[in-house]
Order: sequence, then structure tokens, then C-alpha cells
Amino acid sequence: MSPVAEQSRAAVQALAERCRPCYQCGRCRSACPQGLDLADGPRAVVRLAIAQDTERLLACADVWRCSECGACTEACPMGVDVSSVLAEVRAMQRVGDGARCPERAGADLAARQLRRRPTLNSLTLGLRMAVRGFLPRGPMTAMSLGARALRAQLRRPARPLASADDLKVFYPGCALRMDREAYAASRALASGSGMRLAEPDDARCCGHPARDPAVAPPLLSGTMLTACPACERTLAAAGTPTVPVWGVLVERARRGEYQLSARSGRFVPYVGCLSDRDATLAVMAEAAELAGAEPLLAHPSLHASCCGALGGAYRGPTRGVIELVRFAAERHAPIVTPCLLCRDNVRLAARHERADVDVHFWPEFFRAAPAAALGASLAAEETA
Repeated sequence: MSPVAEQSRAAVQALAERCRPCYQCGRCRSACPQGLDLADGPRAVVRLAIAQDTERLLACADVWRCSECGACTEACPMGVDVSSVLAEVRAMQRVGDGARCPERAGADLAARQLRRRPTLNSLTLGLRMAVRGFLPRGPMTAMSLGARALRAQLRRPARPLASADDLKVFYPGCALRMDREAYAASRALASGSGMRLAEPDDARCCGHPARDPAVAPPLLSGTMLTACPACERTLAAAGTPTVPVWGVLVERARRGEYQLSARSGRFVPYVGCLSDRDATLAVMAEAAELAGAEPLLAHPSLHASCCGALGGAYRGPTRGVIELVRFAAERHAPIVTPCLLCRDNVRLAARHERADVDVHFWPEFFRAAPAAALGASLAAEETA
């Protein structure tokens, strides 16, 4: 037996002892945002660990579809830390060169880039994925991803001017730096609500947990404003306190200092696996009320579905998101999400279904301005 195999078997034996209290009730799978889309979800992985089936554990690709939201651990009535079990299986597969899947390939390639430079080069990442046989699902997806990556290399958005008045430090993360339109929309929304933004010089990739936990953002001083739930979670884990931009935005609009508007009279909010769904949906509902828009909350995929995370563009849309797209299409309503990964993967699902549904990152859907300025802007648009 090779040293790697011996090491893996010893690790699985230790996992089996930790998982021993499990009686396979299935609550971890029910709590998982994409449990219904996985052949080997959290319950199956724990069962394999208890059985000490090292071979199947090292071949399980679904452990790479975990976004480390922790819902499985929270749901376990026996106190099994299911999320950490999945993380250890991923660590064993890294050492043993086990299962191959888009999530693993993307995670490994992204981690290598981030060890050498502070942000991801999405064009290089996409080309290296293609060399390894992982191609985006559908020609439109490939063209869209390639065009956006190329634009990001040709021009980066200018930094917002810092002001001594009410200065907030904005942490954009690599995703916003590589998505010029979303980056500009986030800055415009923050500026429209009176926030003066500055960026830390050492801002880098947030270290999304679907990539590699060894790649983490630098420890920053002070509270960071974030527009992305992945940045929010990983900065907090690194010891940097965070405040979502939209929380500040809604608070100021509630006080009557600024006014919100929306691109549509109603919309379907979609909250992905990395967000606190109840809190996020509450803030989005309040923003909608202040903007005079109606959130459509009746679809269960708002609470029990995953967009596909890092590998979604390569393995295709999940079943839950396809159902969500159909729900929005039947109601002729756009989908609004707080996460750029979710936005892009839900757009993929809409193309897959050939559904006439707009999908927006939340700063692309809402606008903010002093009441008089916003009224004049809307009146000018109506006249045009």
C-alpha cells in the first residue's frame, strides 16, 4: 500500500469515529442548498465515512460542490460537524489526486493563480480550464464569459475619489474588479446614497471557499463595506469586520435622506448559498418597499437551491435554478440576486431554458439618489 493510501485510510478511520453518532436521518441533505441536485450529498458522504469506504470517498466529486455554508452542520440533530467532514474529504482528494470535476479543476487553478498574484485573471483561468477539457455549457455562455474576461484585461474601472466626509472603505474583491459593469453599478449605488468610498491598496480575491481555504485575503484594519456575500464571509473569517453596502443604503433610505428606485415594478429575489437567506431577503424586501417594487417570494427555490457556484458554467444549471427561472418567466419578472456568481449562473440557466428573463446583480436593479435629483432623472427618462 502506498504512503498516500495509508494516510487516507487512517484519515477515514478518524472520520468514521466522528461520524459514528449519525443515524442517516437526512436532515443534512434537506438543509443543503443543492442537496437535491447531488448524487452523493452530505448524508451519502457521512455514510461512506462510517463505512470507511476510502475508495469511493476519494472518487466523490460532489464534495467539491459544497460552498461551506454550514447548513448541514447546523441541521444535524446528533452534533456531527458534516461541513468539516466534507472539507477533510476534499483535503484527502488534493493529496491523493482523486475525483475530477469542474469545481475541483476551477478551485485548483484559481488557487495557483492567487498564490502568485492578488486577483484572478479570468481569461487565463478559462483557457486553462478548456485545456483540461472543461468547456462552458453552450456557445453563448463561452462567448459571454470570454468577452467579459477580455474587457477586464483591456480596461479596469477608475477608483472612486476618497473624501474626508463620511469615508467608508470598500472591499471590491476580484469578481467586481473583473466585472466592469457590476463594479460601476456598485460604486454608483453607494455614491448615490451619499457614501464616500475608498479602496484598500491591498484588496485582492476574497478567497471564495469553493476555491481553496489556504488562499485568504490579507488582514485589514477597520470595517469593510462589501457588495458580495463571499467577500463578506471570508473577510469576517480572516478577522476583518464587514458591513454590506446595501444595509447602509437601506438604512439611509429609511431615514428619508435618500430615495430608492427600481428597474421594474416587481422582481423575483434569489439568495444563494453563501448568504443568510432570512436576513438578506428581509433587506431586499425592505429595499423593494422603499423603491415601490414588489418582491415575489412564493417559489421554494428562494430557500432551497444552489446556483452551481464556481463550476456552474461548466456543469450546467441546477434543477432548482431551472425551476426558479421558469417561475420568473411565467410571471414576466426579472430575477435579482446579491451575488455575482449567482447572477452569472442563473443567466446560464435562463439561456439553457431559452427563457426571456433578465437577471440582475442587486446594484444593477436598484438606484439611489437624493429625492429631488432622482425625481428629475426619472422625469427626464420618461420624456426621452
